[in-house]
Amino acid sequence: MKLLILAGGMSSRMKKNLEGNTNLDSKLIEQANTLPKSMIGLGKDGRPFLDYVLYNASVAGVKEVVLLLNPKDDVSQLHYEKLMQEGKSWGLQIGFARQYIPVGREKPLGTTDAIEQALNQFPAWKNSRFIVCNGDNLYPVKAFELLLDETYPNAMLDWDTEGYTVDRVRNCAIIKKDSEGYLIDLLEKPSDEEWVEIVKTMPRIGISWNIFAFTSADLMPFLEKTPLHPVRNEKEIPVTVRMWANENPKGIYTIQIADVLPDLTSKHDIAEVQALLNYEI
Repeated sequence: MKLLILAGGMSSRMKKNLEGNTNLDSKLIEQANTLPKSMIGLGKDGRPFLDYVLYNASVAGVKEVVLLLNPKDDVSQLHYEKLMQEGKSWGLQIGFARQYIPVGREKPLGTTDAIEQALNQFPAWKNSRFIVCNGDNLYPVKAFELLLDETYPNAMLDWDTEGYTVDRVRNCAIIKKDSEGYLIDLLEKPSDEEWVEIVKTMPRIGISWNIFAFTSADLMPFLEKTPLHPVRNEKEIPVTVRMWANENPKGIYTIQIADVLPDLTSKHDIAEVQALLNYEI
């Protein structure tokens, strides 16, 4: 019942200027420009977005959480330490890891590196099964429940795309699986040619929203040998998972889920997400 939340990115897309007319509150714009995006106060009475992710995880049965943070983040740890001290952390024991940036780089080395650094800072987790997810997606309770209850040692959620625009689907990683539900391949941001083939050959198109259940001992060898992306120069978990599936076609089981997932990527998402979080937790 462990959960690792990746919240150490630079939030570069969130910090871009908002184009066009907007009624967005100036305080929220300021927060979006200065805070980690998972800490923007989009909830009732200004609760941070990440509070709602953690609350959903606690309802599902998660007990222990590690937040993987940027080393320059001086907000998140203080907030959650205070909640734990006050007995208001929904029964969660929350620890904190940092994704240190290598010398000579300005940005973190990617999500695969984030997981590897978190496991090195919490070595007891290397003997565990845990869920890992992003800190900027509002995963529902059901998502955590499906992975907690799954008997396969390594699994991922396969999200329906009904109701999504084609552009949004193509901006994600497309899941290819065999007849038994095991991952075969993960096609990240497919090209035009790949998209034509996907539409032609796949009656149902499912996508990954970067939420997985991993057994550490199975995962570690693939973390260690994940190459740098040739364009982004980062080590990303979709590449790790794809490599794993290619080498071991029965290594990762996929679980279908139909819920639409709110995503906090840029300032354009703020109003929509804020409208969804106007409730007490």
